[in-house]
Amino acid sequence: MVGRLLASLWLALAIIVTALPAVAQLKTAPAALTADRITYTSGYQILRATGNVVISYQGLILTATELTYDGQNQTITASGPLRLANGDTLTIVADFAELSADLQNGVLRGARMVLNRQMQLSAVEIRRSKGRYNLLSQAAASSCSVTLAKPTPIWQIRARRIVHDEQQHQLYFENARLQILNVPIAFVPRLRVPDPSVKRASGFLVPGLSNSTLYGAKLSAPYFLTLGDYADVKLTPFLFSSGTATLQFDFRQRFANGALDISGAYTSDSVSTRRNRGYLFGTGNLRFSNGFKADIDLQFVSDGRYFLDHGLSERERLESYVRIDKTKRHSYFGAEIRGFRSLRAAIDGDVIPFLLNEFTYQRRFSPSGLGGQLGFNLTAGGLVRASATDILGRGRDVTRLSASVDWRRNWFLAGGLVFSTIAELHADRYQVSQDSTYPIPINRLTPITALELRLPLAKSTEKATQVLEPVLQLVWSPKTIIAVPNDDSVLVDYEATNLFSLNRFAGADMYEAGFRANIGFNYSRRSASNWNIDATFGRIIRPADLGQFTPASGLAGSLSSYVGAAQISLPSKLKLVQRSVFNRGFGLTKNETSLVYHHKKFDISSSYLWLVAGAAANTVDRAEWSVKTGIDIGSKWRGTTTWRYDLVSSSASDAGVAFSYRNECIKIDLSLSRSFVSSSNIDASTDFGVQVTLEGFGSRSSSDTFDHKCSDL
Repeated sequence: MVGRLLASLWLALAIIVTALPAVAQLKTAPAALTADRITYTSGYQILRATGNVVISYQGLILTATELTYDGQNQTITASGPLRLANGDTLTIVADFAELSADLQNGVLRGARMVLNRQMQLSAVEIRRSKGRYNLLSQAAASSCSVTLAKPTPIWQIRARRIVHDEQQHQLYFENARLQILNVPIAFVPRLRVPDPSVKRASGFLVPGLSNSTLYGAKLSAPYFLTLGDYADVKLTPFLFSSGTATLQFDFRQRFANGALDISGAYTSDSVSTRRNRGYLFGTGNLRFSNGFKADIDLQFVSDGRYFLDHGLSERERLESYVRIDKTKRHSYFGAEIRGFRSLRAAIDGDVIPFLLNEFTYQRRFSPSGLGGQLGFNLTAGGLVRASATDILGRGRDVTRLSASVDWRRNWFLAGGLVFSTIAELHADRYQVSQDSTYPIPINRLTPITALELRLPLAKSTEKATQVLEPVLQLVWSPKTIIAVPNDDSVLVDYEATNLFSLNRFAGADMYEAGFRANIGFNYSRRSASNWNIDATFGRIIRPADLGQFTPASGLAGSLSSYVGAAQISLPSKLKLVQRSVFNRGFGLTKNETSLVYHHKKFDISSSYLWLVAGAAANTVDRAEWSVKTGIDIGSKWRGTTTWRYDLVSSSASDAGVAFSYRNECIKIDLSLSRSFVSSSNIDASTDFGVQVTLEGFGSRSSSDTFDHKCSDL
């Protein structure tokens, strides 16, 4: 310690005595040097430092075994092992170096350079120029670790010369060849890639190659273009062996208070009867200082088969909207316009609503005199169909104005009994056009009242706390409710989540009628060991069936089906979820079972679904079983499997297997999947793919992807 302090004093004395031209720079940017021993020859202006030499200047730190400073030539000669570092962004390790006094220029021999602790570059020598450029001769680059046990990296890029631009954070390769386990697989005369510090950079991305039964071989060459700090666009041309050509684009813009994303494609199609095809999607959002926010999602496609033909999506409809809303503690305001387009050939788009608009205002109060919670809701909206046919509502257009008031108050009685009073009043006014079956206008007033009794029964021990809560709801609304066009309440999903709802119709066009009793219980168990259970079970009782529900819904008749749901979570990270509907004889009519298990190196998820014909809008019985597994194979490999089986047809629907390899420098993904289902729109097919990702070039990985698809004819 004393030696290093004396060495620093020697350096200060030498600078004062010699009065070198470089001193003027050092006055504004001080340098520091420490070593075990320093000697100075004043006649020759030579300073020598030996043992644990460290020199620091303008953020650069040079460490060496021995260092010589030539004051006349303003040069530094260092022998190693030596190390030149600029924080974590740049580190050069070498055997010998000849550098300028400011460390900005010079030569390092037997050198190795590390960028951002991710990318390694080795070279016979490295020439520094202007403190900006590092020129590596007979060089190799890789992000793979190299040890004595594994001297050969998995991949490396060898080049006659590599230039690193420290200001632009770019790597330039001359006569580059990519080697996998020392086997050359590709040659590029010129190559430019960002160094690991770059988050975004303009340039070509890795090309892609795939195959399609309909269009043949497909080649893509994406180009990424930055548009300032907060915007960019990716342009991807696709060329097909069939003669079809596509230009796809993805644009992104970020603002201080929002974002905008636009994507689309134009296709000159040589296979389809429609020559010019494509799609355009756009999403955006803005957040305003007054609390309002706006969201937009626009979707357009030239024809219903475009996504299927090009393997982009299996979506069956497009949905666009523009929405503005504001949420406060006790109120909500929202306005929305939403458009729909069906892509299914079997659906007549003219008879389904294609445009919907809605205005909503909600307000909650806590009236001091009345007690409880009082709510007010106002909505106005309408839907439009393209058809003008007045047959069974095929061209019906509807506007609706609705206002409702609801009140709820809880009373805590002796013995822990919770008594609640609930009241709602709904007023609706409908204006219907192009449907002569309905008068103009339609006015409807619907009151709903309910009494609710809950008795929470709790038991606590050192191991767990359990709560059993029987629930009884007595609900009344008029037996006869004025008929209105039903557009939002066609489907009814009866399950445990809406067992204690006052209205089990999904929308506002329909209300449950008459008197009914919702009876059931809730159960929960919580333990310190995370052995937890949640369950709900019950049914609905009516004096008479008013014919509002179909038998398949489980709500028809005076006695409804039983509904039950349970979730069990175990400390072993095992979770079981069960949802079921039973008929009066406890025959299963609907069942959903899911099992999830997570382990440090293994996970599995499985689900079972059973629906009788008529439930959830299905016309036939539906039953399927699916399983997905994942397992770590060693420290770097992971395998996954997927399997889905149709129990009705006794045949597999789809299956797949995938393997992935991960380490510090490369990612490899292998996949094989098979779809066994074929229809008029989708063919049975087998997909397999290989994706190789080389780590270390920029924040975003560079990837080579090769996919092939085989379809059954």
